[in-house]
Amino acid sequence: MIISHKHKFLFIGLPFSASSAITKELCSQYAGKPYLRKHSLYHEFLKKAKKEELKYFVFSVIRNPMEIAVTIYLKMKNNPKGNYTNPKLYKENGGHISKKQREKFEFIQSNKATFEEFFLKFYTKPYENFTTLTLHNSDFVIRYENLENGYIEALRLAGIESPNPLPVLNKTIGKTKDIRYYYTEKIKKRAIYIFGPFFKKYDYKFPKEWGEVHISKFSIIYFRVLGFIRRYNEKYFKKYSFRKSIRESVYGKLQRKLVK
Repeated sequence: MIISHKHKFLFIGLPFSASSAITKELCSQYAGKPYLRKHSLYHEFLKKAKKEELKYFVFSVIRNPMEIAVTIYLKMKNNPKGNYTNPKLYKENGGHISKKQREKFEFIQSNKATFEEFFLKFYTKPYENFTTLTLHNSDFVIRYENLENGYIEALRLAGIESPNPLPVLNKTIGKTKDIRYYYTEKIKKRAIYIFGPFFKKYDYKFPKEWGEVHISKFSIIYFRVLGFIRRYNEKYFKKYSFRKSIRESVYGKLQRKLVK
């Protein structure tokens, strides 16, 4: 999460949605400062914010979860910077990588698993993430698919004249193929069940080649139940570590003022 008192804006960064690139740029160019955790949510901000800060312009990013799933797989497959084997980053040591994430990493590494195998093993319930805890509090939502233009528009709406283009940071290694390459015929039906309710709610479309898709009522109801449980848990029960991110990370360097 990045706040700028000079320009009166708040950026809520979600995982795998260009949060590192945006975070670094907001701090170096627009007087942004790290606030709480890298991926803190708006309800956490409400507990700390001063009255005048509640009026700040809020923006965030939404990304196609089918793309996020592929990105997660490739990051775990390639293990850039050794993140998944760095004990400093484990949650029990104050980091952000959970035991569940390490389980997925081990499955991919030990079995040389394809995306299809990874998806079938770990994607069993309708997809629901922090988006539902973020978007309704945002004054503007950037579509990742239109990231460059959306970023510029967000800053303009925040009152910044002639904002700079967003530099590319942390580009996923190995992601050179179209998303349709990863979602084979074998997992097509599962993908519709998993992502359908999210797509319906946030106006995403499945590949045209899939034709007309049917999203089951059961998956939609399940999606809503999962969303309610997540929101309730995040707001009232979830406890976070507010240790600084590791020094090597973008957010960790910004917290320690090692970069401007």
